[in-house]
Amino acid sequence: MNITLSSQLLEKELEAARALVSACGLPAALAAVDDGAFGTTQLNLQALEAVSGALACARAASAAGKVPPVYAAYILAREADERLSSVSGLSPLPETAGLPGEQYKGWAALGLEPLSRELLSDCAAFLRFYAGHGDSAKRPARDSEAARCLNSYFSLLARALKALGKEPDFSVSGGKLNFAGWKTSRAGADEPGRLLPVSFDDIVGNEEFLAAGRRLARDVAGFDLKAGKNPKKVRNQILFVLGKPGCGKTVTAHAIGNYFLDLCKKSGAPARLRVIRRTDWASSFQNQSSKSLLDIFKNEVFDFDGVCGVYWPDIDTAFAARGDSDIRQEEKNILGAVFGILDGTIGPKNGKWFLVCDANTIHMDEATLSRISQNPITAAGPRTAADFVKLLRDIKLKGKGAWLPLTPEQWEKVGARCVEEGLSGRAAEHLAGRVITCIEDFEEPDSYFGLPFAEKEKLITELSKPVPFEKIMEMLEAYCKFEKEAQRRSEEAKFLDRVNEIRFNLSAQQAALGAGGK
Repeated sequence: MNITLSSQLLEKELEAARALVSACGLPAALAAVDDGAFGTTQLNLQALEAVSGALACARAASAAGKVPPVYAAYILAREADERLSSVSGLSPLPETAGLPGEQYKGWAALGLEPLSRELLSDCAAFLRFYAGHGDSAKRPARDSEAARCLNSYFSLLARALKALGKEPDFSVSGGKLNFAGWKTSRAGADEPGRLLPVSFDDIVGNEEFLAAGRRLARDVAGFDLKAGKNPKKVRNQILFVLGKPGCGKTVTAHAIGNYFLDLCKKSGAPARLRVIRRTDWASSFQNQSSKSLLDIFKNEVFDFDGVCGVYWPDIDTAFAARGDSDIRQEEKNILGAVFGILDGTIGPKNGKWFLVCDANTIHMDEATLSRISQNPITAAGPRTAADFVKLLRDIKLKGKGAWLPLTPEQWEKVGARCVEEGLSGRAAEHLAGRVITCIEDFEEPDSYFGLPFAEKEKLITELSKPVPFEKIMEMLEAYCKFEKEAQRRSEEAKFLDRVNEIRFNLSAQQAALGAGGK
């Protein structure tokens, strides 16, 4: 069973999770190690919020898909381990380490609520045990050491829980981790931290965006590191782009980034391209996340011993989330610093770095736009029939011409239909994928699986089927009738989920402060 935890469901479970964490004595156990100047410390609050967020994931998984209590507890343990690692800085423990299993066997028969109480109480006892340990070297004396102790507990607990049963047939996503049975991976795979392998030849439409990005990349690549200045006057180092979903904003920005790095490589200039992901700034603590974001710009961009480009995709999610009336004035003031990066008031105007950021047209209000850019560039993507023909035939279906017996006139009709339906570049890519699937719609012989790669390619070429004009138009009409609106709704839902996730995270510090004071 596949379960996706929405931000709304996580937020719904968070209040009860915080209450349970508090009731099990964890706040008092942390404060007993280090109570700071006012009864607890900021790091203690972060640790409590990490455990509460992990428990909210476990509760949400149980509510959404009725996962077994032990598996929900495993989600709690692994999520807490992941979240606490960023608080404590603890390195992963050896795979052979684990808690003694005998005392935990009875947990397999418990429901999630009593099981959660048992393991949270056990966690608090674990911390209290080490806080009173006879060996002073093992006794935590500061909040950072207490957080490391919690981190160790949940890391060990996850391994103990795995021993209580066979691997479950569940996959769960929506928290900090993605789960597939016992296997986990970090979330955020939809936000590539590296550039896609694309060039200007892969872009159709977006001519203004390409031209502006190319010019900016060349200007910054020309910075003279020996002289410490740019011979050209780079008036605006920020390139702000608006466009509808699927218009090619991301792929165009990545092509600009690759062009910039290639220029610098040829000239021998040290260069980097930093992609800003949502996880770089949307943490549970606004002070921490904004500081982290500003540190990225200061240390990795402004102070880099070379030239640097930055790409910040989907920046509209940041502004939509931070417009929430529930966000405190202090956090709004910090947002002013982020605006400072975008409007050029923070960072040197030396022509040594540039920033490309993009946003969805429908999610940006005029007041925000006026703060960021006086002249945003619009990315329209493919607009004409010729654009769609180039995108489909010459780029997405490149190398498949032998199985596409269409005349130029028929390709023109395909492109014209795409324009008529107002399709995006992403929709054209989806159609191309359908066409390739149709071309390769055959069953491989048993001998195929033992062949070398080159022989497999040769056999695929021999078995591939032609796809006529009529079949392509049939697939195009089916997409327009059944899938176009569904894709639009999916993109809008994805945007709203991200905004709600950020709002959920940005409210965490205030809630943790309230819980910690109880």
